[in-house]
Amino acid sequence: MPSPSDRVYKTAFELRHDNDFLLFTDRYYTTGSFIGIRSHDITRSDSVNKRQYRFFIQQEIYTPADLLEVSLKRLDRPYAGFIGISNGIMLTNNKRMIDASLLFGFSGPLSKAEQLQSYFHESAAEDSRIATWEGQIKNSLHTNLYLQYVREWKLEPNPFSVYMALNPIGALGTKDIYLQSDVAFYFGKRNPMNTSSAYQQLGDYAKEWFFSVRVGYRYIFHDALLEGHIVEDFSVFLKEPYQNLFLYNFEMFHHNKRNNYKLSYNFATPATSGTKPHLYMVLSFMRSF
Repeated sequence: MPSPSDRVYKTAFELRHDNDFLLFTDRYYTTGSFIGIRSHDITRSDSVNKRQYRFFIQQEIYTPADLLEVSLKRLDRPYAGFIGISNGIMLTNNKRMIDASLLFGFSGPLSKAEQLQSYFHESAAEDSRIATWEGQIKNSLHTNLYLQYVREWKLEPNPFSVYMALNPIGALGTKDIYLQSDVAFYFGKRNPMNTSSAYQQLGDYAKEWFFSVRVGYRYIFHDALLEGHIVEDFSVFLKEPYQNLFLYNFEMFHHNKRNNYKLSYNFATPATSGTKPHLYMVLSFMRSF
């Protein structure tokens, strides 16, 4: 009978939902839904490195704070939606991770963000606020490349381990252009990097219970869901993003046999003039098979 660390599962199904509704707000990045498949390439992995591929479908919804306002002059940000597909590859060992992904999709009415949010609010309650979606960003086609690198250090071993990670991130394309740098600390019972749910690793490895604290700084060159397409955009209402964005996250992880669970609270400073700081939650489930 092989030990848990010897078992290898090649594939995983992942479902993730971002929402600020559970925190009693409904504004800015209000909803995000992601569904995808991850695949572990055993044939091209050796004893040091693991290679993982993924494919995801996603939809994001962005709204102003006042969903009933019809005057564009009084909105703090434009309505915007995005729907797309992404492919990615992750290379991991016990100290570092390299990740690259390519995103392709549409912003604007083609994203069906307005229909989904309106349906949810109509179904939720009779007195629920139905957004006007006045001045929604127009349809645009987007392609984006995202790259990130993580270098990790173990400061204390289990049973209550402490890890520190540095995580530079870059985005280039028509949807997002930014540079970001994060520092994260992990506390609790956690496996090394290449067998940890902290990095969506597949397999029936040892059980994990841990949490993390993350701080990030993002310098923004372009945000198409605020200021429209980088080449040309004929939307009636757009806003310039702040170039400096600060991000703070508290995340909780649990891995049990083939299942990964994640709950996180994500705080971001205002994205553009007239907006407020924003807090939203992420719920994620992944099952290997």
